[in-house]
Amino acid sequence: MSSNYDMSLSEKDFQNRIYNETEIRDNICEILNIDSSQCRFYREVEFINGITSDFIICDNNYEMKAIIECKRADIGVTEYVRGVGQLFQYEYFQEEKIQPKKITQIKYTSVNNENILIIPSGFIKNTSLNIGRFKYPKNSRILEVHDSNNVVREITKNELKRISESENKNIITICQYYVRDNRLFECFILIKVLYFLECVGLKNFNRKEIENEFLRKIMVINNRNWRNAFITLSSLGIIDNNKIKKQALIYTNVSIEIFINSIYEEYIFFFIDEIMEILVENSYKMIVNLNNAQISCLLRKKYNNKDILYLTDSSERYISSWLNIMRDDFGCIDFEAKSSLREIKYIPKELNSSIRVQKIKKYSKAKNYTDSLGKKLKNILKEYEGNLL
Repeated sequence: MSSNYDMSLSEKDFQNRIYNETEIRDNICEILNIDSSQCRFYREVEFINGITSDFIICDNNYEMKAIIECKRADIGVTEYVRGVGQLFQYEYFQEEKIQPKKITQIKYTSVNNENILIIPSGFIKNTSLNIGRFKYPKNSRILEVHDSNNVVREITKNELKRISESENKNIITICQYYVRDNRLFECFILIKVLYFLECVGLKNFNRKEIENEFLRKIMVINNRNWRNAFITLSSLGIIDNNKIKKQALIYTNVSIEIFINSIYEEYIFFFIDEIMEILVENSYKMIVNLNNAQISCLLRKKYNNKDILYLTDSSERYISSWLNIMRDDFGCIDFEAKSSLREIKYIPKELNSSIRVQKIKKYSKAKNYTDSLGKKLKNILKEYEGNLL
């Protein structure tokens, strides 16, 4: 399972992975809004003063697009500060149009040159650093490569701000992924809708148009607030600008139970497992009586009375959302609305992937909303086209 990050992966190995995996390079270019088929990656490029970048990206006309620095998952503050410092140097190279020593045909003609720091997804979970509490060059971006599925996402300035503020609020981070008050099957439906619109050639809708013309006609629990599903999938790095990333297209061709299990294994197992552990420890014959506030209190106690980002902060809002996901998506617990009495059906982390998928298939409520989705979309499209006539 993806919960075991390879902390022994060296920086050189991480660089090799980026260089050798076409899907990672393509995803980086996608985020930077440049055509990967018209670009080339150069590795270990030396500039002045013996400063060597891990990569540069230029187009086929040798126009500089990005200078990249990579860091492995287990670095400390000195190495991270070194990486940030290199971004400042790269910004200077671009401002002064300083060419690499051995690629003298490089040109700085674009205003969109980027300075990029790339880290593996295991970094934030395993570091004690608050990466929001550093000064970065104005023209810089931080990208994260997922340890298991190679999806690349940007750690946005808003995310850095939330991480920065967490220090003042006595909040720790156990997982950086943000799920915004919605069910996973709603995210699954959104992926299917975006892919469907792409396949039928309807590519230029904005978010509100997609929501009003298509999504709200598919009845789900949060039908009036599909914005949350867009936010969640963007946070996970699965969509960007209402478009599914190439590396995430695999999710368009799987069953709902496999999708839910994949999101668990690759992104959110930290949150689910922490809550489940509290429920199990306080249960009798797989029945537990704890309200949301009590669950939050027990989780904080486990972490020396600190809040946990996206879990116990924001009062009990996140706890409520995670419990609903555990009931409606996974079916690993069951409870009535507004009741603190909860039945444990199974413990996700104790099962291998195949058995967990079968449990999800058996207990999840997701199929109530995702069955016949293809047929529903075709009918909605027919109605939409009819309204245009």
